[in-house]
Amino acid sequence: MSSANVTRRSKGEQTRQKILEAAIEVIAQSGIKGTTHRAVAQQANIQLSLTTYYFVDIKELITEAITMSCERYLANGQDALNELISAITFYDAATLRKASTKQVLCEKLSQIIAGYVYDNIINQRTSMAVQQVFLTERLYIPKLKELAQKHVEITEERFYKFCSFFNKIDPEIDAELTMIVITRIESRYINTPVEQIDKDLILRLVRRQFGFVLGLKKQ
Repeated sequence: MSSANVTRRSKGEQTRQKILEAAIEVIAQSGIKGTTHRAVAQQANIQLSLTTYYFVDIKELITEAITMSCERYLANGQDALNELISAITFYDAATLRKASTKQVLCEKLSQIIAGYVYDNIINQRTSMAVQQVFLTERLYIPKLKELAQKHVEITEERFYKFCSFFNKIDPEIDAELTMIVITRIESRYINTPVEQIDKDLILRLVRRQFGFVLGLKKQ
């Protein structure tokens, strides 16, 4: 392939990426129904003809943009999950059953997840907004139903892995409740000015849920 072709391909990929990034912003601000080729072109500050050239079907653009945004959101949570699991597996099974160990672990795990949630609220607001939009508006585009289901399953599976250390009977229930709590906290603060975000309340809410999962009294 000639250098000219490589340059054209690279420029084309950059333009396509720019359109997707703009679409993510529009979806976060205006929802799926408010996302049009014109709105995306304006957000990207490019000609309308470019958005229709790279994405003839607006639904294709929306689906790909949401997919990319959700992948980022999930990838960001993987580090927090790994830290959780590492903190838990530091102890052997017998030690993990001790109330004193659970108390210490509850505080450590709460700090990890509260920090993760706060970071999402500060640095991942667009991804959080897109996630909320597509979970509530997924019926608008059939392909999004499958994507939404997969997204929820991945999130639940992560919490399931954590909850299964402490609940051998029905960890899936604890996992779903934990997911609901974390999602609710993020939703609560998604449009809140940074200076008004109550970090202590976030920690207390997370600690209460983790205390429940670990079988501790009120935290």
